[in-house]
Amino acid sequence: MSGFWIYGQREKQGFHPVVYELLSVARKFAPRLSLEVTVVVLGDEGVREVAEELIAYGAQRVLLLVHPELADFRDEVYAEVLAGEVRERAPEVFLFGATAEGQALAPRLAGLLHLGLTAHCTAFEVDEEGRFVQVRPSFGETVMARIVSRTRPQMATVRPGVFRKAERIETPEGVVEEVKLSGVPRARVRRRKIKGLPRRESPLSGARVVVAGGRGLLTKENFEKLFDLAELLEGAVGATRPVCHLGWVSEEHMIGVSGETVAPKLYLGFGISGALQHTVGMEGSEVVVAVNLDPEAPLMKRADIAVVGDATRILPLLIQRVREVKGGFHGAQG
Repeated sequence: MSGFWIYGQREKQGFHPVVYELLSVARKFAPRLSLEVTVVVLGDEGVREVAEELIAYGAQRVLLLVHPELADFRDEVYAEVLAGEVRERAPEVFLFGATAEGQALAPRLAGLLHLGLTAHCTAFEVDEEGRFVQVRPSFGETVMARIVSRTRPQMATVRPGVFRKAERIETPEGVVEEVKLSGVPRARVRRRKIKGLPRRESPLSGARVVVAGGRGLLTKENFEKLFDLAELLEGAVGATRPVCHLGWVSEEHMIGVSGETVAPKLYLGFGISGALQHTVGMEGSEVVVAVNLDPEAPLMKRADIAVVGDATRILPLLIQRVREVKGGFHGAQG
């Protein structure tokens, strides 16, 4: 069976979260394409200890490429090793997280193999002809392009946070295949020292509730009320790109192609029209509530609950009501 491959990016604590997100994609589409879900992991002998974890989340095969020189990531060496395996095993699909590592490795591998590469995908489909379709924003983020590669494997990078993580399987079945490499290509760049930098987590990272605002809130003062609501709901504040450019909030709160991708349980959008640049960053939200004066706004049509009204008036009323409900709940508990 040909493979639906995922690049298994490792971190000190285990695998990068995007690997589990890509496993959810693979578990959805691989059966429809009659492909085997395979995670490819490069490293030294220590990678054996974490391989079973991937099977528990849906990998049917974990392909371990093992050599002491693969202990640390080097895009030049990793690409050469992967190119050899791709030539030998001929997978049908190969997905990478659009992380710093994935964005360094995937283009280099595609170049070595003379393959196409679709960057920053936000969705996938299988068309009527049974072809794997890669979807991404294009033309200044005004349209969604649907791309079918003519080369094999079909390669794509996927933005972290677009898809929900795969759920653990109760009775997983899979195979760990270890390939001990006799040698690896010599790197032209020699690493002298590794110095880690502190990772700054986005306030939106992993938020279960996201409260977002757009220009429909009219002023910075109105926008800042979102922080009160977010605190009450134990959530995070998001924003559209124009709001960040106006200086109402820092760009670390930006949701969309140019900012963060979120997939909360609840997304509340106040005064947001719903331009494609923003909506591709929140389309993984479970429940969407939108408040806008224009019932024809794209976000209103996409929302599970659409409230036609003035966001500047509804927002403070909602804050007041949530405070009352939470106050009554805590009073009853006391």
